[in-house]
Amino acid sequence: MSSTETLTDYRSIAHLLRDRAVDHADRIAVREGDREISTRDLHRDARRMARALIAAGIEPGDFVVCWAPNLTRWVIAAHAAWMAGAVLMPLSTRLKALEVGPLLEATGAKLLVTVGECAGTRLIDIVKATYGAGTDRPFDRLPLRRIVRLDEESSSAPGEIGFTDFLASGESVSDTDLDAVIAGIDEDMLAEVMFTSGSTGAPKGVQLSHGQLMRAYRDWADVAALRAGDVYLVIPPFSHGFGLNAGILASAERGMTMVLMDIFDPARALDLILLHGITVASGPPNLYLALLDQRARTGAEVTTMRVCFIGAASVPMELLRRVRAELGVSRAINAYGLIEGCVVSMTRADDPEDVISTTTGRPMDGVEVRIVDDENRPVPQGQTGEIVMRGYNVMQGYWREPELTAAAIDADGWLHSGDIGLLESHGCIRIVDRKKDMFTCGGFNVYPAEVENLLLSSGLMSAVSVVGVPDRRLGEVGVAFVIPHPGSKVTAEALTAWARENMANYKVPRTFVLGTELPLNANGKVAKDVLRTSARQYSDAGQA
Repeated sequence: MSSTETLTDYRSIAHLLRDRAVDHADRIAVREGDREISTRDLHRDARRMARALIAAGIEPGDFVVCWAPNLTRWVIAAHAAWMAGAVLMPLSTRLKALEVGPLLEATGAKLLVTVGECAGTRLIDIVKATYGAGTDRPFDRLPLRRIVRLDEESSSAPGEIGFTDFLASGESVSDTDLDAVIAGIDEDMLAEVMFTSGSTGAPKGVQLSHGQLMRAYRDWADVAALRAGDVYLVIPPFSHGFGLNAGILASAERGMTMVLMDIFDPARALDLILLHGITVASGPPNLYLALLDQRARTGAEVTTMRVCFIGAASVPMELLRRVRAELGVSRAINAYGLIEGCVVSMTRADDPEDVISTTTGRPMDGVEVRIVDDENRPVPQGQTGEIVMRGYNVMQGYWREPELTAAAIDADGWLHSGDIGLLESHGCIRIVDRKKDMFTCGGFNVYPAEVENLLLSSGLMSAVSVVGVPDRRLGEVGVAFVIPHPGSKVTAEALTAWARENMANYKVPRTFVLGTELPLNANGKVAKDVLRTSARQYSDAGQA
């Protein structure tokens, strides 16, 4: 980006929230249980916390780490970090001490915002057990200086301070001092570093700036026709890009009310939809299936839903129709994005059902997309290859990993996604699968997402996930984990027979495993790594 080119009308996220606190002062910004906070008060409390961060020695470019479930105070902390010019680093509450410690060391993080316990795990204690409890700081063998407790008003533990006491500690920093810091923030400065899950190796820190995040999620909200006054059920954790950026940031940008969930539960989600008049929701297909089943059991009438994001390589047509018929949704959207590339593509309002079902839509404005072969050469339209992209949306690189950055972003600025797909004649992207999920059976490439979509079209199951396992004769074969419809008496033999009749033999899973649920990760997506471990018992070639 040139020095004169700007991506949005705002220099930073802090400037954006300042204006929204005027435009939507009395509108509820966040609801969490029986708590609520207006946009005006969110801005006020974020400023108080930003002043406390500055008083604690946080300077522009320093890392502020948030390791906590979805809470109103998490939202305050995020905006405070951005106001102070800090780099926000969210961490999943599912991480353990040996995963968190190296990230704190690698970034030199000075301050951690967290809670004492989440879902039965005592977050601070597990790190102390591994790295030692400090006498004048939180941990003996980590550089962290201070912990801010979102779940306590005061704390006397070494290096800890309660939330209320921390806000009060910022009184030594004036509003004028804070405004001077905010004035020095521009859209090229880093806003966040989000570490990838590390499923293909050690976690990598994706660097994203204020400008590209504001542009990406402004355009995302525009395409979805989100508007001030929408009530948005935010289910993904704030440690994930869709929770943080499509949640906290997009809601501030658009003037929406966020209704927070920590852990998805279909009964509670339906209750929140009915109680608060939810108009917008997001999640993978299995989340909507669970929600629809809950609605069917209760007979509840949902009348307020308007927009739903159903992110997946493919969405069963029947699911789209049920979402519209049973939840009253007028606009169902499929989209494609990745941490390193923000929002890449979205379906549009006038797209027919088959386009929403089978593609992730057309590229966003300012984003170029190509499909390339293994030699990085563009392939003809309609042929499969790796999806690569170029534009304002591409990350600034991986934190202190120049070699990994060069491997991901080529000399011409194209980000290599690792996703396999093709461009349809109407310009929409069809994602076939992840490179790492693909397996080879008898010399043929098998894409689990394609097999899953075919199996779902049988009408014999409500959900399915396919993984590959080693096989002595064929190299690899598929194992399909199936969730039958409630009350169904379908058998593995019947599924095998249907598959053999309706798909190429190399795509037919060798084994069908019937169960009651699929393991989900923190983002509500099927945990393929867990399934691969479980599938090892069905391999005849040793450990998968």
